[in-house]
Amino acid sequence: MNKNDPSQLDHVTYGDVSTITGGAITDLVETDRAHAKRGARLLAEALVAEGVDVVFGYPGGANLEIFDVLPEVGIEIIRVEHEQGAAHAAQGYARASGKVGVCLATSGPGATNLVTGIADANSDSVPIVAITGNVPTHLLGKNAFQEVDIVGICKPVTKRAYLVKRVAEIPETVREAFELAGGQRPGPVLIDIPKDIQQHYPRNPEGRYAPPRIPAVISAPERPAGAINPGQLDECCHLIRDASKPILYIGGGVVSSDTGPQLVALAEKLGIPVTSTVMGLGAFPPGHELALGVLGMHGSKFANMAINEADLVVAIGVRFDDRVTGKVDEFIKHGKIVHIDIDRRELNKNKPVTLPVCADLKHALTQLLESATPGDYSDWRAEVAANRARYPFTVPGGEELSPQATIRAISEATEGQAIVSLGVGQHQMWAMQHYQVARSRSFLSSSGFGTMGYGLPAAIGAKVGCPDRTVIDIDGDGSLNMTVHELSTCHRYGIGVKVVVINNQWLGMVRQWQDMIYDGHRSGTALGDPMAVKRPGEEDIYPDFLSIAKGYRVKAERVTRAADLPAAIQRMLADPNEPYLLDVIVTFEENVYPMIPAGGTYRDIIMSSEDLARGESKAAQGSNV
Repeated sequence: MNKNDPSQLDHVTYGDVSTITGGAITDLVETDRAHAKRGARLLAEALVAEGVDVVFGYPGGANLEIFDVLPEVGIEIIRVEHEQGAAHAAQGYARASGKVGVCLATSGPGATNLVTGIADANSDSVPIVAITGNVPTHLLGKNAFQEVDIVGICKPVTKRAYLVKRVAEIPETVREAFELAGGQRPGPVLIDIPKDIQQHYPRNPEGRYAPPRIPAVISAPERPAGAINPGQLDECCHLIRDASKPILYIGGGVVSSDTGPQLVALAEKLGIPVTSTVMGLGAFPPGHELALGVLGMHGSKFANMAINEADLVVAIGVRFDDRVTGKVDEFIKHGKIVHIDIDRRELNKNKPVTLPVCADLKHALTQLLESATPGDYSDWRAEVAANRARYPFTVPGGEELSPQATIRAISEATEGQAIVSLGVGQHQMWAMQHYQVARSRSFLSSSGFGTMGYGLPAAIGAKVGCPDRTVIDIDGDGSLNMTVHELSTCHRYGIGVKVVVINNQWLGMVRQWQDMIYDGHRSGTALGDPMAVKRPGEEDIYPDFLSIAKGYRVKAERVTRAADLPAAIQRMLADPNEPYLLDVIVTFEENVYPMIPAGGTYRDIIMSSEDLARGESKAAQGSNV
């Protein structure tokens, strides 16, 4: 091959079919060939124009063109061990940094392996752009090798899914995808690019190279949400002033809009207590006198009492999720509700409200801060404070390590300043209760979709996006087992993620439900080795995460006694750039309390095993699990 001859630089791996708008280098007039750029290069340059400097992905036949050119434009490729990890890493990057995360997969199974992460991003409104290769255009719909209609699959779980049909469309598609992903209510966008579109060069009918503009100039893909209109602002301020028991109920919209400071100022000006969803953690200081922490199924009793006994709830950037509301007809049954959200579709969707307000939170909170005046809420704050003192989250003591004490120790060691990612299960709820999140964009939880295995790859993305911060994946042994192979990614790229395994040898949350709802029939939830031969009283820990970590050349240690935990945490945190796994063997059959039975109300809340033993709320426990 003559590398100086551009006509020999095509990487055509299928029978090529040129079109009037794009073709191989040999389809261009000879004088244009030296400076022509193929579709993959145009894509790479369009990504650079969007500020992209890292992509999480996995190579395959249908995306090799893209992998080939990304290093040429200065974009780092972090090759994960499974495409699902690429999507979760893009999510972690986006949530921690505030930028749009990008993941890249090949066609067929590579593309479908992204779908869980894409759906997760859709559920939690996380801005990612997922790029997939596909078979050449002329083979689409013909069941070619590793072909799948990924656009059709992803339409229900994306803001938009694009199939690029012309080379010249690439910059415009990229520009619009990033506008959609990061604009208004954030979310995932898919771009599917057939192999020939990656390989071809844009041309006009005369065969001249016709490069598209980068960055493309487009019309706004979404109608912008503005401020609260004057009539609604007056009504909202009137409701606040006349209330005697108001509460602010905040969610992920406050975090994604970076309006935490305005929220804090508003709460302090009005003297109104604040409760949060899991997605809203970090937006309001946990030690603040007005902070009530998280409400919902495993939230505090005092937060659930406050929102249900309030006479006015100002809901900001929330979606009234069923894990918060329980039995929705009974949720905030007697209070008035103001719901402010950028997404008009969320208003009155799950819960009818008194005043639905579609507005951008940056405008809305500024307006309320300027216009709203408080009433006299002193008796209400005293009532809320008394309940907070009466019903704290409990931390078991003793020599045996409890999961609650372990997470509380991590919180104290980091002073709540770390970025924490979670798997899904009991450990997720204990972290919600006991890790005091001191900064916004620092609690990364698969909240709406509940994806096990989310924690480690999300932590990788977060560390890449925020390399100067401590990033800890607080994971469960069951959840970590789904993506533990991403320890390889940590080692290969020197990504200093810390993994703390809350290891109780069970799929703990499911086991808890089985004990509560299915009369203790623990089907499929034991994680220990059923073939192990043990002496009486001997414990066999399975799987052996220390050996697995060693196989990936990641430093690891195990802790079994409470007295040894503080020093182990300090060893883990000593080198911020060193991947590290800390396997903490905790109480095997601890349950998460408080718990509002699924489909129940705050009056059905179970505070302890003693409550459960008395049969409290037994009839309601399984209605929505």
